[in-house]
Amino acid sequence: MKKCCSNGCGHTCQLPKNLFKGVPLKPRKELVFLEQPSGQLEIRWSSKFNISVEPVLYVVQRRWNYGIHPSEDDASEWQTVAQTAEERIQLADIRASRWYQFRVAAVNVHGTRGFTAPSKHFRSSRDPSAPPRPTSLRVSNVTLGDEGLVTARLNWTLPEEPDIPIHHYKVFWSWTVPTKSMVPSKKKRRKTTNGAQSWVDLEGLQQNSSYTVELQAVTYWGQVRLKSSKASLHFYTTQNNESVRSVLKSKKEEMSPLGSTLAKRPSGPLEVGTPFYQDGQLQVRVYWKNRGDPTVSRYHVQWMPEYCSHNETRGPEKSVTQDNYINLPGLLFSCKYKVTVHMLKSKRRSKDESTTFLTPSCATIRSKTHKHIPCPGEGASFSIIEGNITGNFLWRVSKVAPHQQITGFQVTWAEITTESRQNSLPNSIISQSQILHQIITCLSCPTCGHPPTTDWRCRS
Repeated sequence: MKKCCSNGCGHTCQLPKNLFKGVPLKPRKELVFLEQPSGQLEIRWSSKFNISVEPVLYVVQRRWNYGIHPSEDDASEWQTVAQTAEERIQLADIRASRWYQFRVAAVNVHGTRGFTAPSKHFRSSRDPSAPPRPTSLRVSNVTLGDEGLVTARLNWTLPEEPDIPIHHYKVFWSWTVPTKSMVPSKKKRRKTTNGAQSWVDLEGLQQNSSYTVELQAVTYWGQVRLKSSKASLHFYTTQNNESVRSVLKSKKEEMSPLGSTLAKRPSGPLEVGTPFYQDGQLQVRVYWKNRGDPTVSRYHVQWMPEYCSHNETRGPEKSVTQDNYINLPGLLFSCKYKVTVHMLKSKRRSKDESTTFLTPSCATIRSKTHKHIPCPGEGASFSIIEGNITGNFLWRVSKVAPHQQITGFQVTWAEITTESRQNSLPNSIISQSQILHQIITCLSCPTCGHPPTTDWRCRS
């Protein structure tokens, strides 16, 4: 560092005196790594004799690279991972498949002399984990080709940060084909796709056929191949008005709207009531016989959709009750559900009882009530009653961090007039706000008789 000044003929530069006066010395470059059985990494270092009387703060940075061998050329950028007053830290986010380097700087109020030289490479002695099972497996688009064959696009969500990047995905799909014998023949196909890709097209599918799809992630660690568990999905293809869509069941089992199929209770150990819409969600009540067995302490209930007309997937949900009935909340529209009840006895678990039921479409539920019911995929709708306009708004709740909690929503709507159009929403001339409870994800905003041509803006 120099200070340079013009002297008429050029520049004169001088070195500063006591540039590092009071600045702490760099720590010794040798870092000690101690890997704990829990997987945490403890890093220790020692400081030289310090001339500083002020407190010293240590800044720790790291960089890493994937692979069997360490490489500084392929390493990530340096990232600060800790600031501490002690001469050691513990890190819990060490991944088994990475080569790490660390460096430390000592800082006080007078400044720093910079970081130590990069440490020797460190890699965990643990073996990397297999990739996680793919999530959110779904069919996003189904089309009919010129030759009458169907193409279905399969989508899924990529994992955020596996131990090893996904090398490729294996896709399996199977279907049954009728034969002359009594036993139908099952056919199976497979293909692979790039690990950075979150979709694949299944081509050459037959119309009016039921398919089962399985998806598996594959990585390589040296010569070892690591596989995830398989995610699966069932869907059905059928032709309707020269287009192809996914449906819940075959023609023989086609869903009827809240009619006799839903109203009938099956004769057996489990009985399912008629689905109903309450508290902003679709629900159904399931009953079972109470045989008066004193050894039965409680009932474990599990339910999940087997097929849905919109091909949305959802994992199993569970609940425990001491009663001989239970309400199943938050059901999806237009799905076939399977519900299983385990009777838990004091010494052993008795035989499981299962049954299936169908949920109606959102349009069917909406047609049987005067109240507004938001259907999936809708953002806003408007209705005119006795000259007054009511806007119905629906939104989805974003995922929040575990330490955060949503306590409610504030929704503000305002009329856009020539005077307020240039203003931000909170300062508009005509605006109203409403605070909603955290479980409410929809709102009806009456406009109090304003003409249908009025422009409004709504924010939540």
